[in-house]
Amino acid sequence: MSCKRGVFVVLCAALGGAAAGLVSAQAHASGAMLTDWASWYGAMSVSGENAGCQLCHANDHDELPPPADEGRLPPGQYKRQTLVVRPGQSIQRAIDQAADGARILIRAGVYRETANPTNGLIINKSGLSLIGLNTPTNRVILENAGDQRNGIVVVPSERNDCMGCHESMAPPFELKPGIDSGMTSDEPVLYDVEIRGITIRNFVNNGLFTERVDGFRIVDVHSENNKSYGIFPTQSRNGLIALSKATGANDSGIWVETSENVRVAHNLVENNTNGFEASNSDDIDLTYNVARNNSVGFSVLLLPGIFDVRAGAKRINVRDNSVYNNNRPNTARPGSILAAVPPGSGILYVGVDESEISGNHVFGNKLTGIAIADYCVVVSGTPDLDCQTDPSITVPYLLDQDARDNYVAGNTATDNGLDPGSPAENPFFFAASDLTLLTLPDTHGNCFEGNTFGTLFSLIGLSAPPGCD
Repeated sequence: MSCKRGVFVVLCAALGGAAAGLVSAQAHASGAMLTDWASWYGAMSVSGENAGCQLCHANDHDELPPPADEGRLPPGQYKRQTLVVRPGQSIQRAIDQAADGARILIRAGVYRETANPTNGLIINKSGLSLIGLNTPTNRVILENAGDQRNGIVVVPSERNDCMGCHESMAPPFELKPGIDSGMTSDEPVLYDVEIRGITIRNFVNNGLFTERVDGFRIVDVHSENNKSYGIFPTQSRNGLIALSKATGANDSGIWVETSENVRVAHNLVENNTNGFEASNSDDIDLTYNVARNNSVGFSVLLLPGIFDVRAGAKRINVRDNSVYNNNRPNTARPGSILAAVPPGSGILYVGVDESEISGNHVFGNKLTGIAIADYCVVVSGTPDLDCQTDPSITVPYLLDQDARDNYVAGNTATDNGLDPGSPAENPFFFAASDLTLLTLPDTHGNCFEGNTFGTLFSLIGLSAPPGCD
């Protein structure tokens, strides 16, 4: 078996909000938060036969119409073929029969796919659209059929057998004994994939995982109780994650990793350890989202364990989000980087550069509202993670681990840092505040303007946040 060392990676592309049916910025600014999810589903649903199946299993005896032989066409030049899957039929069978560029429509119902012991559904084709035909009362639900690790994987075909090849699902994603490094190229293999209107639940690791995809749309996808990561694009680019929900992850609800040019908009994350995470990525926009009741609302990070896959983290912007009451107990895997993070943070930037944090409403987070930190500062003295002792720390990473030149403006951060816990419970209790700057030996060019806040903490004893020129 062959498997790439160190990452699961999924694609990223910033596509226009209007084309995806997103709520406008003006509507959001006036208070029209995306809380009426049912009304949006109704607008997107297709009327007709309502498959009110309580429990529908994949059935190899239900044949789908054979696809037309259209050949392989370049991305953007697909002839559309449409297949319809009904409860009792297999979604995977439709995917296998479909030509590149096909549209697969799925009637509402509960599906358990048994073709692969590791993954519920596997997509290795470009141009594919997998669309749930939800109704106001029923959704398309993909449920773990037994002990499957992942719900939907969008990966190059040579990665099919490797989705279970890692010892753990935490950076640096160590491989099991006897697994070689496999693929070495980081270039995209798949193009233009859409997944819309599907609930994915109760998988051991990931809900929706994609790797090396250029051009993806993940819209109205619900991840429920997928224990590692909910929606997890890596090593990809030019993507959209919108109007989706993630809950019940012991790591991150929505994680964009080692990717570029991705828009994450109008999503809800709650009851995860990290609500949103973006790491070792560039040009990521997280806008008009709600992060509540997680351990950390937004974690924006430069991680050493995947630095060899993608160095640097710049222009990861968090704007116009609602971030509140992120005080859930941390349930991350013991020994992982995330497990060392105390609960109670709204927006946390570590080692990231040249990014904007603006227009957010951040309140009720017990430790900090908005924090910017150098990586080596926050892990100092932490067993196995300290920059002086961690074997994954390299000289190039040390040169880039500072958080520099971030712009923090126009946020409302109030009633944060009011209950950080005791020193025994939280080693960062002393930094409790609305705005927190943990950089040494100076501010590293991070600047603040026009924020509404009550309290400030900095390691260098500032009486006011550093201004912007």
